[in-house]
Amino acid sequence: MQRSSFILLCFLITLCSAAFAQVEPRVKTPSGTLPVKNDTSGITPPDSVVTQPSDTLKKDSVQAPPPKGDIETTINYTARDSIRATMDNKMIWLYGEAKIKYGVIELEADEIVIDYANNTITAQSTKDSLGNRIGYPIFKNGSEVYETKGIIYNFKTKRARIKEVVTQQGEGYLHSGTAFKNEKNEIFSINNSYTTCNLEHPHFRIRATKTKAIPDDKIVAGPFYLEFNDIPLPAGFLFGMFPAQRESKSGIIFPSYGEERRRGFNFRNGGYFFDISEYIKLAVTGDIYSKGSHALYVNSNYMKRYAYNGSFNFSYSKNRITDRIEDRSVSNDFRLAWSHSPQSKGTGRFSASVNAATSTFNKNNNLMFGAPNDLYNSGLSNITTKLSSNVSYNKRFAGTPFSLGVNLSHNQDLQTRLVDLPLPNLTLNMTNIYPFQRKGVTGPLDNFSIGYSMAATNRITNNLGRLSPTAQRDSIAPFTLDNLSLFFRNAKNGMRHTIPVSYSFKALKFFTVSPSINYEERWYLERLNWVRNSENVYRADTTRGFNRIANYSFSTSLNTRIYGMYFFKNPNSRVKAIRHIINPSISFGYTPDFTKNINYFTPIRDTATQEITQYRSNHEGFVYGGSNTGRAGSIGFGIGNNLEMKVKSPKDTVERKVMLLNNLSLSSSYNLMADSFKLAPIGISANSNILDNLININVSATLDPYNYGYKNITDTEGNVIRRVETRQRGYAWNGGSLGRITSATLALSTNLNPKGRSKEQSMREKVAEADIPEADKQHIMANPNAYVDFDIPWSLNLGYSASYTHPVNQKASIVHSLQMSGDLSISEKWKINYTSGYDFKAKEITTTSIGIARELHCWQLNMNWVPFGYFTSYNITIAVKASVLQDLKLERRKPFQDRF
Repeated sequence: MQRSSFILLCFLITLCSAAFAQVEPRVKTPSGTLPVKNDTSGITPPDSVVTQPSDTLKKDSVQAPPPKGDIETTINYTARDSIRATMDNKMIWLYGEAKIKYGVIELEADEIVIDYANNTITAQSTKDSLGNRIGYPIFKNGSEVYETKGIIYNFKTKRARIKEVVTQQGEGYLHSGTAFKNEKNEIFSINNSYTTCNLEHPHFRIRATKTKAIPDDKIVAGPFYLEFNDIPLPAGFLFGMFPAQRESKSGIIFPSYGEERRRGFNFRNGGYFFDISEYIKLAVTGDIYSKGSHALYVNSNYMKRYAYNGSFNFSYSKNRITDRIEDRSVSNDFRLAWSHSPQSKGTGRFSASVNAATSTFNKNNNLMFGAPNDLYNSGLSNITTKLSSNVSYNKRFAGTPFSLGVNLSHNQDLQTRLVDLPLPNLTLNMTNIYPFQRKGVTGPLDNFSIGYSMAATNRITNNLGRLSPTAQRDSIAPFTLDNLSLFFRNAKNGMRHTIPVSYSFKALKFFTVSPSINYEERWYLERLNWVRNSENVYRADTTRGFNRIANYSFSTSLNTRIYGMYFFKNPNSRVKAIRHIINPSISFGYTPDFTKNINYFTPIRDTATQEITQYRSNHEGFVYGGSNTGRAGSIGFGIGNNLEMKVKSPKDTVERKVMLLNNLSLSSSYNLMADSFKLAPIGISANSNILDNLININVSATLDPYNYGYKNITDTEGNVIRRVETRQRGYAWNGGSLGRITSATLALSTNLNPKGRSKEQSMREKVAEADIPEADKQHIMANPNAYVDFDIPWSLNLGYSASYTHPVNQKASIVHSLQMSGDLSISEKWKINYTSGYDFKAKEITTTSIGIARELHCWQLNMNWVPFGYFTSYNITIAVKASVLQDLKLERRKPFQDRF
């Protein structure tokens, strides 16, 4: 490595002075010339060093500071062959893989010549022994790379003439026949092309006569046209502008277009992207149809590092119901989705998960077509029947055991159109405190604890209840603005206070005994008064005023754990041992009888005998319910099971544990003081992994152990109004039945390709470390299957969910569906992806989509087809992969509205 002359330093400094961001100690210019290589001609050159006589004059006592030089960091250069300079330093030659490095600036070529007399530097290639050109000049300025056939640079005017240069501008590449660079690093070029294909001979390009490239800003082109595989398209433009920034900017979102038989000519998903700030981005797009229908989409992502991130999506559509001119009927649908997640670790945390829509939104809109994908990533599909939302704020008071929580929630059934809005829910909790614990001292009352919790709510619903004594079902009012005042007047509100006191101790070494006392108060601002009308029918009158319910109960529990182990004696067996863990528990609880309290209950008497036939709660249907009914002395019992085995195969170095049964539990209770139906419903749940943890199975059920029969409900004249189902005395197993399942659930899901599972995890890890916006990270990590991966030969994701309910006096209801998605590679560049399912309740296949993806290097072909059903459609798109040219695409769509 050697030091260069002042000429070389000046050139490198002026070449791209804007890139010098770091200043290092300056180096001094050598006092002499560069060493000269011996001339092969045999002529001895004069001395390369000229001795100067010393100055006999004394220096001034006051000297001006030396002028500031242009050299600000160390300059390194090398050449494989030789470095030669003239006697007067007017010319310098670097031969053979010449390389100059100054800070972030690098220049490489097989030959570099510096002409100080003309203030120029020339870099060019040379010919090898076979006559082929080698060592083309490559200029690097940080992340920017310029590949050229030759370069001449004037380091005094800071201008350059470059021959056949290739520069990278963001995601694109600019090829130029001849380019001229000015002192602002702007490049003016002729006979050039722009492409996002990184091949020397690209698959496609935009050919332009003249262009101007402004670094980190944009590329402006004169007349240009598109060319595919050297075939020009018969269409061009007078001018164009291609962004080359490395940061997001506001801009137009170009729509796709098409024509439908039902809604006419259309433009879809066109709008504007607002780069509001580095924290929040907003996209507003819409659909317009020539026959009057339209749609609007608002999609926003926001993020503040180390604080929070979230997304907000709103969709509105207005569609003509029919295409008849005389029929003006329209459908108006909307959907609102909001997700907010805190990232801070402070004492206060705000989070939100909102998912609300009109009851017909998922029926009138194909969620796989025509709208931004971010809008429908989760929470809604064409077979969704329930929606829920929750917005909460939690505050922990430092130095105290108290925490406060406020949340607004929303529950919606799209089938029954029932809407339930607890607005708001307020909770105040105190963590258990142990008043008898002392530091460094162990006492018998260390486990004695006391706690406190408060909950308050205001519940708004459109369920108006049964409006008449003969009504067989609740009345569900339309949830509209006109009815909103009615819902607020009928809102249910209340407050509940709970104080638990507990203690635990060891008994007989292996058992844990936990006695406890629970005190509860419920506060309401109204209550019901049950009175008999002139028709001898009891009805409830509402009385306003503060009233409370005070209940208390006692309980104690006993639990232990039992281990069982069986070892296999056969040394050749892969299974080495099986372990069974049993967790039995038993408890007893006592609750006093509060039915005699006239503030809590009203006795209902027989009209003839005046005997009390039942007690009606004065708080029936209230948010926290009424007082406890009747004396109860219940024995609770439960048992949990866990089964695992240890296996060792020839490939295993040590024994590994395999779960056979994660959990199998059974629980119920028996009320000793009840006069009938003493055994409570039996709860059963199980969880297990099968096929080497490939599939996880969750099963739960509630079993009613009693028989059921029917009885007639009559009016005052003895006429049968309706026939209802009722419990009968006697256990179901006396008749050979296990009982009646009142509810059950089953859920299974899996990805059958192990390589696909590991690929998804690897993608999440890479995305987490990538230098991309946080909103994009969250989207990719949450949807790893949203991108076609040609390295995975196949994948198959299966999911099945089922729920069964059979309440009293209602028909059994089963809601279950099968979901399937995946892809299959039919060659290295072709892949088929599919999504389908089956709705067993509707007895039809859910929205099915079949797609074909073709890898075209810098392009990608996608064909999506919905072959049947309500949303029958197809979509063919050929688009550039690079985001800078994402609107450069060819598209043909036949939407589902054309099914007629």
